[in-house]
Amino acid sequence: MDIRIILGLTLCYFIAILGFVVFARYKTTKSLMPSISEFFLASKDLNPIILACTYAASLFSTFSILGLPALIYAHGISSIYFIAITDALGLTLLIIIGKRLHRMGQEKHMFSPIEAISENYNCQRLGCIVAAIFTLALLPYISLQLVGIGAFIDSYSGGRIDYLTGVGAMMTIVLLYLFLGGMRAVAYTDFIQLIAMVFGLLAGALFLTHHYDINVAAMFSDLKQTSPLHFMAPGAKDYFHLPMILSMAIVTAGVFIQPHLLTRALMARKESHINIMALGTVIGRVVTTALAIFIGVFAYVTYGEDLKPNLVMGEVFRDLGGLGLIGLIISVFMLMGALGAAMSTADSLLISIGQISTRDIIRPFFKLSSKHQVLLSKAIMSAILVFSFLIGLNPPKYMTDLAIYSGAISAILVPTFLSFTWKYRSPLAAYSSTLIGATALCILTILKLNGIFEIKSIHVGLLPTLASFAAYYSVALLFRKTPASQLSHAP
Repeated sequence: MDIRIILGLTLCYFIAILGFVVFARYKTTKSLMPSISEFFLASKDLNPIILACTYAASLFSTFSILGLPALIYAHGISSIYFIAITDALGLTLLIIIGKRLHRMGQEKHMFSPIEAISENYNCQRLGCIVAAIFTLALLPYISLQLVGIGAFIDSYSGGRIDYLTGVGAMMTIVLLYLFLGGMRAVAYTDFIQLIAMVFGLLAGALFLTHHYDINVAAMFSDLKQTSPLHFMAPGAKDYFHLPMILSMAIVTAGVFIQPHLLTRALMARKESHINIMALGTVIGRVVTTALAIFIGVFAYVTYGEDLKPNLVMGEVFRDLGGLGLIGLIISVFMLMGALGAAMSTADSLLISIGQISTRDIIRPFFKLSSKHQVLLSKAIMSAILVFSFLIGLNPPKYMTDLAIYSGAISAILVPTFLSFTWKYRSPLAAYSSTLIGATALCILTILKLNGIFEIKSIHVGLLPTLASFAAYYSVALLFRKTPASQLSHAP
């Protein structure tokens, strides 16, 4: 099937979901445009299964369908240790911080997780700074989603559809979602594309097994003979040593407190739904990881070791698409899942940035009605989307590194979020933790990129993360005689 037809079907798929959401909203509220609660939090009335799926889909993004098989292909099964430890740490943060946020959100009229920081630290300026840091940290993610879509479409179409055409068409749908759909459209899309993703991976694995008459045990045995390092902790590229696994997991777990994920805790109707979110994430991760291991090993055994990792899934898609009608249908499901994941993640990130920019950076200093907050958020999101699209036309060399380091930036803010209900919390501790951690991260990153200072066997973000924890709790305990209830308000 021509890639243009596939893209057309994908566009129709997104338009159909958007139409359903808008129709359901109009039937209920007699309004085409979402209110502020609907736009940012889907009115807090999502089914817990859909809520769990939108959390898992936003967390996994295109990584599970494109990146994880490529990771297995390049580094081996040992890279799964990193995924498992990261998820364990991250889901612990979700349960602890998410439940606290949910309780506070039920008590007070909150639309952003960062509002809890401003409120509990009694310091609007701190919330504003945290929101600004997160906004800067999430920007590379959006550009990376668009670049990933463009590169994949270009590779899959054999160069017939370039970045400008493919991503430009997808941006039209993204803008419609931003203006008409809001968080509910993102949630429903996440739910459907997660099903498409899992079904596509499962069907693809089963079809490849049947078509090539693969004995799974024999395939893994072949891999062990040809590349035994795929089964060892350092991995095929001698990268995943235990210190690196642990340090990367600690740093990457910070992603779980990013606003577009923590917002799902505010969206939950009941506190117990956060447990369902965590359980759904575990189930989704186990299933997608098992399928990614199979596809990554299949690609290595079948295609050899000379492929660039980011081209692995393109080869698998083309292989499936050439294996008759059933293979074509499966490849279309996988493609739609990949494109859907990237687009819904971009939507989620954009809504989050619009949310915190309006609610936590602008609103505290300018009086805005709810309607104007939604309109301003849409304007900010549209500008960021266009800017990200333009960046993607000629992506900078270090854009992927910036996206990865945004996880390290989030890790630096973990003490501030983890302790926002602690009796000894203080704005000074939060400021000190953020400043020291961010300064250390900037210095070490610059030195590393320039080859002046190389940290062996650990992730560059570990030391700044540890420094931020040490700074927060040492300062908080040093000034612990000041009760949190008497913290002065700093506008």
